[in-house]
Order: sequence, then structure tokens, then C-alpha cells
Amino acid sequence: MIDVIGIGALNLDFIYEVEDIAYVKIPGLEIEEGEEVVAGKEYLPALKDKLNRFGTLRKVSPGGSASNTCHMLALMGYRAGIIGILGEDREGDFYLKQLVHEDTRGIIRKGKTGLAYIINAVSKDRSIIVFPNSNSDMDEKAWNMELLSRTKWVHMSSFISDKALAMQIDIKNSLAGKTKVSIDPGEIYGQMGEKIYPLLEGIEILFASEREMAMLFGTEREEAIRQALDMVRILVVKRGKEGASIFTKEGVAHSPAKKVGVIDNTGAGDVFNGVCIGCYMNNMKLSQIIHIATAAASLSTQGFGRDGYPRKKDIEILEKE
Repeated sequence: MIDVIGIGALNLDFIYEVEDIAYVKIPGLEIEEGEEVVAGKEYLPALKDKLNRFGTLRKVSPGGSASNTCHMLALMGYRAGIIGILGEDREGDFYLKQLVHEDTRGIIRKGKTGLAYIINAVSKDRSIIVFPNSNSDMDEKAWNMELLSRTKWVHMSSFISDKALAMQIDIKNSLAGKTKVSIDPGEIYGQMGEKIYPLLEGIEILFASEREMAMLFGTEREEAIRQALDMVRILVVKRGKEGASIFTKEGVAHSPAKKVGVIDNTGAGDVFNGVCIGCYMNNMKLSQIIHIATAAASLSTQGFGRDGYPRKKDIEILEKE
């Protein structure tokens, strides 16, 4: 039996450093520090040209929020699997070769692999430009019900297409009462607001940043928290350098971020998610979970891509602090 299955877009990450985000801006494509945008394939040649001239490629790494979360869980010793789409191309081949810990039976190969260009300016606040490619073709035909019926937990992140969202809602509903579900909507789903409420209804954990909470609920902080807890059992709000907070109807716990010198914060939020889920599955107290997950996320920024992700022994050390 698999412990956790991730369902979300699979992107091959190209992680660049640039002196200033202004050097790689392209007419018609809004690229701002700290934000994530979805781009049409027509922008890719110009973006690659700008990055080759003004940036330094630091890492090519498997990515996608749910995949990153499951990779962290696999490093903690959990049996993790992935459901998603990779292209029938060399990018898809490269991605699969890097997955030495995860069960890949739920990955379908077709079309072109999704690409994410992650740009770290000197300030280290990264921006992401996503080219979805075949991720947009995710639909009910991609279900792997054999895997889903034999897992304890399902963790979801965003897709671009409406049909993929509908698939996730159907999966969530089909698992009700049998398998716990968590979701990190990211900005892509956050911008949809009420449209994703059917996906949130009845889940175990919602992970969101303060910015995403504002997008989802369109109201002030306390009211947004109340609305979220009317739909989900546990709300985890990630606040970047300020740490994180975990809310239930019974109470709240906070944890500051561990102060480190950041090399690359790509996937830090996904590491946080994975450690939260793993510790929760291990029946830890919520106050302990938020402390360990926040520290682990900070540690993950010490390398590019997945290179900085903490291992099981690192998490065990954090548990004793």
C-alpha cells in the first residue's frame, strides 16, 4: 500500500539567477518578483534568449508542487507515488530518471512535458513562468484508480485546465470517508476563488500563503480563516520569512521561520507541506508539526531545486529541538 499519492502538474524546472528581473522582461508577458504566471508557448523563445544572455542556469530539476511534496515525503521514508503527465520527449525522460524514490506507475507519457522557468533575482525572491504543455490534457482518463484505492493520503496541487480541476473534484468526492486529502492551491487555483470551493469542501488540510488566502476568500484575514475552517478541518497559512500558522476550530499554533542564508527558495513551501503531512500521519501534536515543518522549509533553501531538501535524519534532529 502507498502512503501518499500526489496529483498535480509535473514540470521540469529550469532554475536561473539574474541580477535584476527587469533584464528578462518580455513585452506582453507580466513577470514580477515573487509571482507565478502561466505563459503561452509563443513566449518561450524570447524568454530563453533573455535568460541565456542575462541569467545563469543553476539547476535543472523535477518540479511541480504535488511532486515536490511527495519527494519530501519519500525522503522521510514514506511510500509516495505520483499521478500526472510527462511528455514523450527528452525532458520527460530526464524527469523520470531523477525520481529514484517515488512510485511512477501513475504517470502518463504523452505530448510535451510542462516547463517552469524559475528566476531568482539578487534579492532571492523567485518568480516562476510556467509553460503547461501536456499538463493541460489531464482528465478522467488519467485516473489510476488502482493506486488511489490503495493509498492512505492524497495531496493535490493545481493544474491549468478546467477539466483537470473537475477530475480532482471527482477524485476528492470518490475518496470521501476512505482517504484523507490535502490541497495546496497555489496562486493558479487561488485566483479562481469560489470556483475551487467544491475541491476544498471536506478535505483534511488546506495549505495556503496569506496572498492566496486573500485571493481565495476576498475578505480580511480573520473572516478568511473562518470561511476556510467551515470547509476544511485544518488550515495551514504559510508566511514566508515570517514563519507559518496552523488553525483548527479548537485552536491555533504559530512558528517563526528559521533564519538561514537563502540560496534558492524553490519548493520550500512544498517541503513544508510534505513534512507537515508526514508528521501529521505520525500523530504528532500540531504545535510540534508546525515547528518542524517551518524549520525544514528553511533548511531546504540551502541548495538549488531539490538538492537542499532535508533527509530523514535531518527531520529526526528537528523533532528533538
